[in-house]
Amino acid sequence: MNRSTQERLEYDVFSLHSVAAPEYSVIRQLVLDSLGRFECAKSPHLENFARNSVLKYEQNGNSRTYVLVTFSDSGDLDVAAFFTVGMASLDFSKLSNSAKKKLMGDVSKEVSGAYAIAELARSDRYTSSELPGSMILDEAKKVVFDAHKYVGGRLVVVDTQQVIFDTLYKSAGFRRLHITKPPKGMEDKDFITAGCLVRDW
Repeated sequence: MNRSTQERLEYDVFSLHSVAAPEYSVIRQLVLDSLGRFECAKSPHLENFARNSVLKYEQNGNSRTYVLVTFSDSGDLDVAAFFTVGMASLDFSKLSNSAKKKLMGDVSKEVSGAYAIAELARSDRYTSSELPGSMILDEAKKVVFDAHKYVGGRLVVVDTQQVIFDTLYKSAGFRRLHITKPPKGMEDKDFITAGCLVRDW
């Protein structure tokens, strides 16, 4: 592909868990090698997660990491983006009354489980024209929606920079819920928790 044309990137998406078996050891190692070189200058936290923490979370079952991989004409694999999906708890005491009414529905709870879309990132080697954030988020939404079909679940949450919420999550139906603590290394950034109803997709 001629990168100068800024065409939409062609990619395959799969979870690290799906290539955990021995027969997939070669492609799994290629993915891990690429994650080990992942570049995300705007978010040291995401870059560090890709390079150093992804396997720990995967092996502990805290979340599942999905990679969007592209292949060069010579067959080289590169992780263009990734995201994780896991579970979180949402404390309704932190929310405004209007947010509670919207999210709780007919069942009143103090705390509720929720799907969590986390660690969503695009490699600096690719532009937003080639791989828009909305496309990565759409892939994450598919995973959540599939899980919802089998086990239910009403809510989806993300912890995100305010600026990313404004440019990505807000237009996808998420609403700001409350301020949250920034991850290590990004204490100078404003972070929020945002959420939405799965059914709104």
